[in-house]
Amino acid sequence: MSQISDEDRQALRDGFSRYLEAEADQEKLRAGIASDRGYDNSIWQQMAEMGLLGIAISEDFDGVGGGATDVALVMEEVGRKLVPVPFASTCVVAAEMIARFVPDPIKQDLLQKIAAGQLTVSIGGTGDFVSLSDDGHSLSAELSGDSWVMNGQVSFVSHAGVADYHLLGLKEDGVDSAYLVTASDAVSAERLSTNDPAQRLFTLNFSDAEAIKLEDMDAEGINQVRMRGVAAVAAEQAGATRAIFDITMEYLRTRYQFGRPIGSFQAIKHMAADLLVEVESGTSAALAAAKALDSGSSSAEKFVSLAAFTCKDAFRTVSAQAIQMHGGIAYTEEHIAHLYWRRARAGLSLFGSSDEHREHYLKSREAA
Repeated sequence: MSQISDEDRQALRDGFSRYLEAEADQEKLRAGIASDRGYDNSIWQQMAEMGLLGIAISEDFDGVGGGATDVALVMEEVGRKLVPVPFASTCVVAAEMIARFVPDPIKQDLLQKIAAGQLTVSIGGTGDFVSLSDDGHSLSAELSGDSWVMNGQVSFVSHAGVADYHLLGLKEDGVDSAYLVTASDAVSAERLSTNDPAQRLFTLNFSDAEAIKLEDMDAEGINQVRMRGVAAVAAEQAGATRAIFDITMEYLRTRYQFGRPIGSFQAIKHMAADLLVEVESGTSAALAAAKALDSGSSSAEKFVSLAAFTCKDAFRTVSAQAIQMHGGIAYTEEHIAHLYWRRARAGLSLFGSSDEHREHYLKSREAA
């Protein structure tokens, strides 16, 4: 349950929105993507100062004590500006895994550093909490004296090149385990080529890298982490969907053809109306999922699945139609719509496909 009042929640969102509007324009987005880090670190540090990096972390660990609804509002704003920060991996999934399954002394240190913007975490391997699973990984963990060490290779690990820790999931014979590995000389990273320039995916190689094994992992706890990750990504996609829709509507109002705005043509109006339905459906589904998680509803998993496929499909549809409604100019990398389209495509496989979530949702409806 969130410890943030409705007034404080709205103030946080408004302040963050104003900051991004002033400091996260397209030029800075592209500069951040082209940098070694892959995002503008000044934005990450400002998020820490505003308390946003600790939004889902308990006040006992210097966080804000927010819930899934608070995370969703932050992620919507991140999605609007396509800010490619590792918020979902570090501040949602990793923070939740650490809070649940890491021993107390280490837990406190890690969570406090996450909230302060001093630590980022990449996530890879297999398991329900991993957004991009690598079923062909060669990771292995074994005891060496009193410590665990990690060996092998894993791919599709986002922002791993600059992460301070790597959270790695292993699933063997249906049993989940997870390990935290510090970025060190025992870990090497090789960046992969991806369709989305902001999606910094890496292949990691481990050679006797010291690891911390997460303890007392249970299926319900892991499922809660997964659902919060899915809901966070859905909210980000909902925010991005609304942003590219707004950009497109502004273009339709200002682009003239035959002496009138192209948005005044009946066919374009019908297309815009259909897209607005997609936008509102995604926003509503993402918020409903977050609220269900915060209330502890028995239907939370159903709402999360609904949000997952609704937001994935809406973002893909609206970003694709945005390119068409721009008359094709948005196919070029120089146009911002191109970046939204790429992000939409890259997000289709995060935490499972829309078809998988739709199937899960339908089964849950049948069982009700």
